[in-house]
Amino acid sequence: MAGNKKIAKNYIFNTSYQLLAIIVPLVTTPYISRALGAEGIGINSYTYSIVSYFVIFSILGTATYGNKQIGILQDDPIGRSRKFRDILTFRIITAGSALVLYIAYVLLFAKNKEIALIQAFYLLATIVDTAWFFQGMEDFRRVAIRNYAIKLLNVAIIFIFIHNPEDLWKYVLMLAGLTFVGNLSIIPYLKKYLVSTKGYKPKPFTDFRVIIQLFIPAMALQMYEMLDKTMIGVITQSAAQNGYYEQSNKIVKMALILVTAINTVLLPKSSKAYAENRIDDMHEYLYKSYRFVWFMGVPLMCGVIGTAKVLVPVFFGDGYEPVIQVLMIMALLFVPIALNSTSSAQFFISTGRQNIYTYCVLAGGAFNVVLNALLIPRFKANGAGIASVAGEIIIMICMLAYVAKHRHYSVGKIFAVSGKYLVAGGIMLGALIFAESRLPLKVWSLAVLIAGGAALYYIILIIEKEYFVTYGIKYAVNFIRNKLGVKNG
Repeated sequence: MAGNKKIAKNYIFNTSYQLLAIIVPLVTTPYISRALGAEGIGINSYTYSIVSYFVIFSILGTATYGNKQIGILQDDPIGRSRKFRDILTFRIITAGSALVLYIAYVLLFAKNKEIALIQAFYLLATIVDTAWFFQGMEDFRRVAIRNYAIKLLNVAIIFIFIHNPEDLWKYVLMLAGLTFVGNLSIIPYLKKYLVSTKGYKPKPFTDFRVIIQLFIPAMALQMYEMLDKTMIGVITQSAAQNGYYEQSNKIVKMALILVTAINTVLLPKSSKAYAENRIDDMHEYLYKSYRFVWFMGVPLMCGVIGTAKVLVPVFFGDGYEPVIQVLMIMALLFVPIALNSTSSAQFFISTGRQNIYTYCVLAGGAFNVVLNALLIPRFKANGAGIASVAGEIIIMICMLAYVAKHRHYSVGKIFAVSGKYLVAGGIMLGALIFAESRLPLKVWSLAVLIAGGAALYYIILIIEKEYFVTYGIKYAVNFIRNKLGVKNG
């Protein structure tokens, strides 16, 4: 029970940490979409997609690798301090090199040079990013609290300084600059965990092969999102189409955090369990993660599809009608992406099978690029959305086919638990579609749809006596009883 409580707390802190990095732009989107317009949003989206390639190469596989290694070395102060210095040195070298190359690209080739140059702050932020260390130490609270302050400042700056399309540069500077400031501000907390390693010379390239193995699938996954935006911009020559895709992507990314954040929490636990040959414990974490994917992924998928026709005009305003269809397509990403995230973090990476993970991701990535080339010319942003969904399904099939062939754990067990969630999600979707067509395009209508859909879904799960709902109710009751001083029994 104590272990479950710690996982639950870390999940909450990690979710808030990652969610705030996306939810603030989402909360301010109704204002920003009207102030900057689809074209301004598209310019930011396209230039960010370019700098992201350089960020990917500056990080390589150090984020996942660092999380895993620090998780294994949690109880070894000297070992984790040395490993931290190894990884940090490696990142300084790669990020510094990427920054120089990016500046050269901006000066020589970039169209929107001013905006593109401001995006360089994301590379500076990469150099001082140490979140992977705190994640490995399972210290999510400290990072989350720090992010609250940074993101509140983010909101204030938007409403004070961003008013029209000419303020696009201020908006980009705010997003990129605060990412850098946020990463920089957490560095003082490292002294709690690091000890002196006097005389130790960092060995940044000792585990270069493993880092590269983790980098390739991470690169391919990022390519889904970034290549979609780049190819939309290059093929359609329309900043507005990138704007439509970007707005859909914001909603999906924000909601996905609620499903996938648990993998960051459990990765160090799974890695440590595997290293200590506690295979049963590792499988327990794995199956709980898969069940959680269905628990959260299904209602998010059905909820977004069922509310899109109200959500888009209410949230983004006039001129964003094409986002409705793109968003409905991309809502299909919730379950496959979350399943793939769980498979990669809780099994392939934690057990050192990242090469298999790499092959699966590359297969999906290649399929995604080909479909982009075929579909974007005709269907534009919709085509990019279809390609992304298809690519993730290919990855899922490859991963689960490997697991089924080698019998590492039960694939059937993963899908066997989905029934309750699919039934509840299907009923919720039907109710939302019925209600959506009868409600006006008002903020209160969207609130009613979201609250009503969520309530219906969880009421059905209560009736079905679903695992997480039952555990959550018991946990809440015990918490209240303890606060009130009421003894059990």
